[in-house]
Amino acid sequence: MYVIMHALGQAEGGTGRMQRKHDRDTGFTLIELLVVIAIIAVLAAILFPVFEQAREKARQTVCLSNMRQMGLAAQLYAQDYDEQLPLAATSLSPFVFLNWHDLLDPYVRNKQIWICPSSNLQQYNSYGKPVCQYGWNAYYLNLGVVVNNIYTLNNAPGVSLAAIQQPAHTVMMADAKGIIGRPPPNHVSTYLLPPSQPDADYWGRPDPRHNEGSVVTLADGHAKWFPLNGFYWAQQPADAWFALNQP
Repeated sequence: MYVIMHALGQAEGGTGRMQRKHDRDTGFTLIELLVVIAIIAVLAAILFPVFEQAREKARQTVCLSNMRQMGLAAQLYAQDYDEQLPLAATSLSPFVFLNWHDLLDPYVRNKQIWICPSSNLQQYNSYGKPVCQYGWNAYYLNLGVVVNNIYTLNNAPGVSLAAIQQPAHTVMMADAKGIIGRPPPNHVSTYLLPPSQPDADYWGRPDPRHNEGSVVTLADGHAKWFPLNGFYWAQQPADAWFALNQP
């Protein structure tokens, strides 16, 4: 009996040692864990920018929808006002002003479309009024506007649709931001400077907030994405996408 029990004990002990050895053999060493972590870090570095680009593409799609609606509103406004585009601005009283986007709002009744989901600009001005983050081509689409004289925007009539020779190649509005160091604060972007004009108070330039480009609404009402050198910089002539009479 003793011999049998002794043999069983040795067998069990041997099995336990083999199990412990197997456990050690199948575990991860520190080096192996570090290699796995390094691989995960490399994959994250590759994939995270891809995911961010996908998210930005989705935001760009929302912005395109917003600006198509704004373009359609401008077309509807023109139908109601003898084929003329909206005033650049108008004053209801010494303290109450309406800008072009206020005049278009009755045709969409949704101020949320004034906001670009990719913009980090403020959504309200210092008076608590919602601002539009898209800039209007007032220099060309309104009569008598002088860039360095903000008062010429007040009651500046819109041009007629017939005056725009190439509507599909004329900027109506674009993603915009104010010029740093120019009043009002940088978050106001109501009016879009043509490329030929110098920086000026109360005006802005295109904001390349969508994958290094801007969404632009053209005078025929459709909207599309452009890189800045596709419509703004390096054009011949400089205002080729802004002027009414294009070569």
